[in-house]
Amino acid sequence: MPRENSDDDNRPNTVPLDIGPSVLAKVPDVLRNKLRESILESEKNKDSTLISSNTLANSFIYERWGIRSSQRRRYRNLFSQVRRQCRSVFRNYLERGWLEIRDDEESKKHTFGVYKFDDKRGNLILGFVKMMPGSDWRIRSVGS
Repeated sequence: MPRENSDDDNRPNTVPLDIGPSVLAKVPDVLRNKLRESILESEKNKDSTLISSNTLANSFIYERWGIRSSQRRRYRNLFSQVRRQCRSVFRNYLERGWLEIRDDEESKKHTFGVYKFDDKRGNLILGFVKMMPGSDWRIRSVGS
């Protein structure tokens, strides 16, 4: 039985989007925003936060272009490039072992220890633990 043409069938499969280095350089800002949100929630006795590289990529793409993760087949190149960049950013923070965020509103500095929680099929999941000032917290991840 032949399929009826829908509006989706008439659109091209690849939509040109601006995915240059300057756009991908904003990925760490989305990560910082997610961690700022976790700081606000940390008042509920939440000591650590888990964030996956794919979740970060999906959030970045949705905030930047309004494209949902359910549309990743259509925007395959966009999702693969951004996910690759997110994994690269995650590997960098994992290597450093910490991440510092400045809170503009309160002019406070928050420091997070970074550890590898899991790595499944290219989806790197990191744990971020809020560090106390002056502490020398560091975990060496197994296999990194």
